[in-house]
Amino acid sequence: MRYRFIDEVTALSLDGTPRIEVAKTFDASDDAFTGPGGSARVPESLLLELMAMTGGHLIFQHLGERRLPLLLKVPECRFDGVARPGARLRAVAALRGASAVAEGADVVEAETEVYAGCERVAAGTLMYLCVAVAGVDLAAHGGRL
Repeated sequence: MRYRFIDEVTALSLDGTPRIEVAKTFDASDDAFTGPGGSARVPESLLLELMAMTGGHLIFQHLGERRLPLLLKVPECRFDGVARPGARLRAVAALRGASAVAEGADVVEAETEVYAGCERVAAGTLMYLCVAVAGVDLAAHGGRL
């Protein structure tokens, strides 16, 4: 699979309520579409992964590229529609809150949604544990390890 988590960041605001918008198109020839579900729809697991990456990218930027956001929990997730391979999807995330749990570690919550055109196909609340990685300068890697 030639999988990229996010094709393009289309909007990012870190002022007020931090928010991000990204674009993603799943290619019908990718390995994810060779299973029993076929290529008629994007698997819900990939929509959840898109939401997780969108929220994680927002949190990484919000925390100044100093801590790595790790998906901790998905308290709520709904799949309201169908996303088709080849369709440009729009994923958005906004921060809901953050709590320090230890020195250098926070739990951050994000609201996420995925749209195919104007139709919302998925939405969820995701929680991340954000930690520093000893001996690694995350900003120097641009968030890519």
